[in-house]
Amino acid sequence: MLAIKREREISELAEYIADYYCPEGIVLPKLIAQQCAITYCTGNYGNSFDGLIEQENGTFHIFINTHKGGDIDSPRSRFTFAHELGHFFLDEHRQSLLNGKTPSHPSITDFSSKNLVEIEADFFASSLLLPEKRVKKDCFKKKFSFNLIEDISKKYNTSLTATLLKFSSIGTHPIMIICAVHNKIKWFKYSHDFPFKWLKLPKGIVPKFTLAGAYFKDSTKFDEPLPVTASDWFEYVQDHDLDRNFYEKCVYADNHNFVLSIIWED
Repeated sequence: MLAIKREREISELAEYIADYYCPEGIVLPKLIAQQCAITYCTGNYGNSFDGLIEQENGTFHIFINTHKGGDIDSPRSRFTFAHELGHFFLDEHRQSLLNGKTPSHPSITDFSSKNLVEIEADFFASSLLLPEKRVKKDCFKKKFSFNLIEDISKKYNTSLTATLLKFSSIGTHPIMIICAVHNKIKWFKYSHDFPFKWLKLPKGIVPKFTLAGAYFKDSTKFDEPLPVTASDWFEYVQDHDLDRNFYEKCVYADNHNFVLSIIWED
C-alpha cells in the first residue's frame, strides 16, 4: 500500500497529464508518448515482460508486449503503456533511468509486485487512464455496485482490475480487492478507510467459507454478489463485528485458475 500522501501526489500528477494531453474522451497513452517525443513499438516478446522502458542519451523508448496484452488499444496494453509512462513522468523513476541506475526497466503489470517503484507506476497508470475528477463525476450520487465498476471500465477502456485499483483510492465507497490463483492469495489491496485490513490466511490459502473458497473447492461460480460476514474473510474481528455483513463479487478466469474477489459493505 502507498501512503495517502504519495497516492495524492501521484494522482494529481497523472490527472494533470491526462487533462493537458487528453482533456476530452478517453486518455490515449500513445498520443501522450508522441507529444513527449517518446518512441514506442509493439511486438511479441513471449513471457519476458509486459512493458519495458529504456533511454539512451536522454531519449526514451517504450516496448509493449502484445503477446501478453493484446492489441495496443486493448485495456491491458493501454495499462502497460501508461505504467511505462509512469516511469517517465515520475521524477525519481526518470532520474534513475537517466543516471544509469536502471539502464532498462522491464515490467510485469499484474499488480503483484512488492517493489515500490512498480507499485507507484501501477498507481500512476490507473490514475492516468482514470482521472479522479472524471471518475468521481461518474460516481456522483450513485450507490456502489459492481455494475458501476463495469460501466466505468467500459467508458475508459480499462480492465476491471485497473478500474477497481483506482476506485479504491478515490473515497466514494471503501472496498477490498483480493486476487487468488490456485487457491492461494496472490495479492490484495483496499481503500484506506476499509474497516478491516487483515485477511484470514491459513498458510496463504483462500478462506473456505467465501465465494472464492467455493470456487477452489469444487468450481462453484456465482454470477451475482452474495453476502459474507466479516469473520468469513478477516482476522482480528471484534465480537460485535463477527456477523457484520459484506458483499463479495467474484470474477473468474478458468484457464488461469484465477479469482478476483471484490468485497464491500452495503
